[in-house]
Amino acid sequence: MSSRPRRILVRAARVALALLLAPAPSRAAGFALFEHGGKGMGFGGAFTAQASDPSAIFHNAAGIAFLRGKQLYLGGTAVMPTWKFEGANPFPGEGVSERDAVAVLLPPAVYYTQPFSQKVALGVGVNVPFGLKTEWADADRFSGRYISQKASLGGFSVNPTLAVKLADRLAVGAGLDLRFSTVTLERRIPVIDPFTLKPVDAAHERLKGGTDLGIGFNAGLLAKLGDELSIGASYRHRVKVDYKGTASFAALPTGNAQLDARVLASLPAQSLVLDSSITFPALVSGGIAYRRGDWVFEADVNWYQWSSFKSIPVTFPDRPDLSGAITEDYRDSFQYRFGAERTLNDAWTVRGGYFWDETPAPPASVSPLLPDADRNGFCLGGTWRRGAWRLDGASWFVLARPRSTAGLNRDSYEGTYKSRAFTLGVFVGYIF
Repeated sequence: MSSRPRRILVRAARVALALLLAPAPSRAAGFALFEHGGKGMGFGGAFTAQASDPSAIFHNAAGIAFLRGKQLYLGGTAVMPTWKFEGANPFPGEGVSERDAVAVLLPPAVYYTQPFSQKVALGVGVNVPFGLKTEWADADRFSGRYISQKASLGGFSVNPTLAVKLADRLAVGAGLDLRFSTVTLERRIPVIDPFTLKPVDAAHERLKGGTDLGIGFNAGLLAKLGDELSIGASYRHRVKVDYKGTASFAALPTGNAQLDARVLASLPAQSLVLDSSITFPALVSGGIAYRRGDWVFEADVNWYQWSSFKSIPVTFPDRPDLSGAITEDYRDSFQYRFGAERTLNDAWTVRGGYFWDETPAPPASVSPLLPDADRNGFCLGGTWRRGAWRLDGASWFVLARPRSTAGLNRDSYEGTYKSRAFTLGVFVGYIF
């Protein structure tokens, strides 16, 4: 592999695989989703010390010990992010402006709980704890197309859960976290045209990891210190997923027959098998809730162990010359969540919340794959009840701080990202 096009192909494949199989460079909530129930969303995600509906399976497993009857709770959220990018020198240069294509995530959630005895409750939840979808407008001309044109991280978690009352006001809970995950990335591979000495698109690359399984666990504690005050704590262990997937390459005409022939000779003749792994971070949450009359207030602090995400192995068993590892160097990060609600009457309750989300990603890791920054979240929601039925709705407006790569980006793609997102969640509950 002495030719320059081949050397570029090797580097591009390593970078692309790293970007794909990273949990889409991650951060506190980053590509982690926290929209797992309408009531919890209305509180801005501050729900650890209440955990008063079946979404407790995610927020605090101990909470299902206090639920009455058999309960079914299900729904979903539309997550609609947008990004803008303003380029900086030397590449892609001042004056370059890019924006995302329309991308919507629709993570669903389903929970079922029931008491097994007066002290023991069982439940199972299916939700999407991590998700990503980024796509840039005019992908064939997008200045960052050699890093990412389109990327997605999907999958779901199955969370069987057991909770036990240790006393009338104290419960503990635990469950298995069966994490199914899949990843896909599409991007262009460049080569240098020997006549113009400028990069041209030589191939389209599609990398896809199969739906693979990692296993973890979660645990929680909920203490009701009185009629007005409760505290909660939960822990969700890190989960490692080992991926087996494929990488495929399709040559693109460059307008130079000689260069096209060299590129075609450099590309793998068929799809390559790839191996990699992601360790999704541990999550620790603690909260305190206070009830007074028709009002409820809660404050939570969440900690994500992103420091476990240091590098990504990228292995081609059939092409060890393409194998390598990419350094990411993330740091641990915090979220601060606050919420309040007021019961208006037997049918209606309204609530609102706020959260602050730190980013653990250093400037070197901020890229078109996942623009990352500290974020403010503003939340509104409400509940309507009738008999055994309830309907929860909530929306978030998430505004990120402008984030500059500060001239440190690992791919030498410099500039400033601005992003925001709107989410809308609707959930239905029924007590049998």
